[in-house]
Amino acid sequence: MNNQIPNIQTAGMRAVTACTLLLLAACGGSGDDDGGGDARVRLLNLSEGYTSLDLISNSESDDEDEDETRATAVAFEDVSDYVTLDPDDYTIKLKRTGSGSILRSFTGEQLLEGDTYTYVAFGEVGAFGALRIDDTLEEADPGETKLYVANLSSAGPLDVYITDTDTELDDTTPVLSGVTTSLSGLSTDSGTWRLRVTAGGDNDDVRLDLEDFELPDGGVGALILTSTRGGTLANAIYLPQEGEPVRHANNKARLRGAVGVANGGSASIRAAGLNVLSTSTTGVIGSRYTLLDAGSVPLTIAVNGEPVTVPNVSLQAGADYTLLVWSGAEGVETSLLLDDNRPPGSSNTAKLRMLNGMSTLAAPLTLSMDFSPLIEGTMPGEVSDPIEVQSGTDRQFDITNTTSAGLVLTRTGITLQNNSVYTFFMTDNGPTAIGVMRRDR
Repeated sequence: MNNQIPNIQTAGMRAVTACTLLLLAACGGSGDDDGGGDARVRLLNLSEGYTSLDLISNSESDDEDEDETRATAVAFEDVSDYVTLDPDDYTIKLKRTGSGSILRSFTGEQLLEGDTYTYVAFGEVGAFGALRIDDTLEEADPGETKLYVANLSSAGPLDVYITDTDTELDDTTPVLSGVTTSLSGLSTDSGTWRLRVTAGGDNDDVRLDLEDFELPDGGVGALILTSTRGGTLANAIYLPQEGEPVRHANNKARLRGAVGVANGGSASIRAAGLNVLSTSTTGVIGSRYTLLDAGSVPLTIAVNGEPVTVPNVSLQAGADYTLLVWSGAEGVETSLLLDDNRPPGSSNTAKLRMLNGMSTLAAPLTLSMDFSPLIEGTMPGEVSDPIEVQSGTDRQFDITNTTSAGLVLTRTGITLQNNSVYTFFMTDNGPTAIGVMRRDR
């Protein structure tokens, strides 16, 4: 099959039809027929949950052939050396180093003379995946680069932009839209470009921004988007064909605000000069996150119109945060809370956490769903660990004072959608309890 990418001109890029990485060989062919020699395979470990992996082969044409470890103890974000295999049909297996349990098997792998593949492992514990990349695609034409993109992150479908440094996203269109684990490819001019990745269909929601992204002349490579701590931003690995992976770490974090000051007060939040939450009353939690440089970030906070001096916050790259402004025993306090916005492990479940901003009550809280306690003892100014619950409709939440068991609030008719993440934000206006259900993704 012809390896050449069709020259379909689209905003300066030449797009190619997407196909899964597992079928990359079928999409691109196997290079020149005169490659000759043994087949070669290697393992790239991009699995956050399995940080040491082995690659094993077993010949399917020989019933007496035993599993043979070809690459061992491949660390997270490392790639093994290529190993050679006689041309044959194989089962390729991936497993955790030191464990007998196989995480993923590729059966019926027809490895011919000259075939060269990289097997890519990814995912967390309980959500392991693996893909295969063909490393024998023809070089791009002089002055151009072929780039294949796979989104192996937990961020959901993503759009990819490749532009000049100063180009506004409103003034252009993505070169690739809705990228998931399926391979998407393009051919573009080589050189140094600005690479931006956004949430699918929303160019205001930037998930990765690389100002000096180099695309080599005549090069062929895979750009693999991977997960970050918060679950919504993305890191990137650039893998040149037959080359070593180059890591492009995200240097951003995301921050939103929540207001829980006593007696129905209001607060505004700015971080590093950017608006996070405009004058908002108790019970408001931001519907969008503000993208900030990771590191030490200065805050400007006003409560009931009066400025409040608070220390800088330290934001880790790739993380999502909620900054809660509330009233403690010593006056106005802030709590920087880490948000786990990774989707739940099962598609028919939802992830739920409770944020306690009840400044007046000043007591730990327990959340029960349909009369069964789920989250217990969340202290004021804190957020609970997330739990996964069965999705469904017409749920009832009962919030009680953990210390006294007194009922604080009941909410009925709650819907938890499949594969979603929620924050239940509890605040109060004097004796009146306020419960706000926020779907975070």
